[in-house]
Amino acid sequence: MIYYKYKSDTKYTEDIFLKRKVFLSTAEGLNDPFECSLIEIGKDWILEKIKEMNQAGVAGFVIEAKRSMDNHQPFFGLAPKETEKMLEKFKELKDINEAAAYRSEIMKKLTGHYPANNEQLFSKLDAQLLTVGIFSLSVNPEHPLMWAHYAGEHSGICLGFEKTEKSRLSNPENLLPVIYSDKLPEIDKKGFNVEMGFSLDENGQLYTSSHKIAFSDSTFQKAITTKPTCWQYEEEWRYVEPYPGEFEWPDKLVEVIFGLKCNEDRRRHYINLLEENVEYPVRLSEMKKKRGSNQLEKIPLEVAVSQPKINSRPTKTIEPKTQMDSNDFGNKMDQLIRQGNYGEVIFQVDENLKSDPNSPFLLSLKGTAHGYAQEHKKALICFTKIAELHPEISDSWYQKACALSALGRNDEAIEALEKAFKINPNDASTCFNLGVELIKKNENINDALKYLKMADRLGHRRAYGIISEIEGQK
Repeated sequence: MIYYKYKSDTKYTEDIFLKRKVFLSTAEGLNDPFECSLIEIGKDWILEKIKEMNQAGVAGFVIEAKRSMDNHQPFFGLAPKETEKMLEKFKELKDINEAAAYRSEIMKKLTGHYPANNEQLFSKLDAQLLTVGIFSLSVNPEHPLMWAHYAGEHSGICLGFEKTEKSRLSNPENLLPVIYSDKLPEIDKKGFNVEMGFSLDENGQLYTSSHKIAFSDSTFQKAITTKPTCWQYEEEWRYVEPYPGEFEWPDKLVEVIFGLKCNEDRRRHYINLLEENVEYPVRLSEMKKKRGSNQLEKIPLEVAVSQPKINSRPTKTIEPKTQMDSNDFGNKMDQLIRQGNYGEVIFQVDENLKSDPNSPFLLSLKGTAHGYAQEHKKALICFTKIAELHPEISDSWYQKACALSALGRNDEAIEALEKAFKINPNDASTCFNLGVELIKKNENINDALKYLKMADRLGHRRAYGIISEIEGQK
């Protein structure tokens, strides 16, 4: 089976040959505003799932504590008698919400970290969907609209990757068929498959560093592969990874097809790139008008295969760097954050902060990692310092507001968001968060709606659902 990628004639297309890599975009970089969307989860469904997960967490905690106590062993450093006293406290609590909150505080006190937050699992789902890396492919290399839309009005090329054993394209979690439907995918009532990541903090203590929907979850995969039926002609499949960026070719490149309007100089250029960078023969074809019709057909070039100029895969000689540049370092830290390796990010950023303690770039990376690790007080320290150093930058106030909100400091979060909005009133996330924070105060609903409607006009994906809910209650 061969999967085809249509490409315009650009430097980025040349890089596919030079780097032997492809770039996976996020949903926001694709061509349909409905990409990676789910029907808004109902509040009742969310509350029920959170309750079930909290019950499981508390039950597991109590069972392990009792086991330690019965075996006369310490429980996270607590002596058996202290453990027994702690367990007695659970009997005084009136419901599962209080029990879950008590368990969280105990875990924070004993380990320095809160356990996984089940509410945030759902609130961050949309952000998780938007950070998936997507590389769109088609099984049809001859469709005129595909050549017009994605290959520079027929002046570009089309690359064919053949599925082989043990490759990314042979893994059903990485290669997904697009589902064409005019309804957004619904969440399976059974819930999600959830995965956790663990990291070591600066004291060598193991803690839950990430808690998210599993990449292999069936509902999650439906969300990243469902498109309206009007796109059905694309016959699309998607090579996907948990995060965007550059990746090795997903499989063996076996064919290069030149568009109807791809001129001879550009054809020769791409053939040279192919022969200088790919160590095996690759089929060469071109698109032609099908005689007697208004359709296209693919036919072999006169020289039907490339003639490799190398015997093995080329490797570039790279001079050793004494220091990674900021762009490469930022990309590396971003990938570690997406993978849930927050402790590693904090360690590496701290090492760099020793030589540049006031770097807003490094402080932002550290604050982001602390935020994802639920260490909001530490995140607030980083973002407060950035806001003091660069009060003219709206994002510094926005990030500070996020940390304040997570700490329950609503009034201060609103104040920071108002400063961010004054600097940049066209940021959808600032408008959205400002509306949400005003709602939390149970007052100024009209002001909240004003900001939420701004966020909706600016394209925020969650604003419309909240607006509808508020207006439905009026």
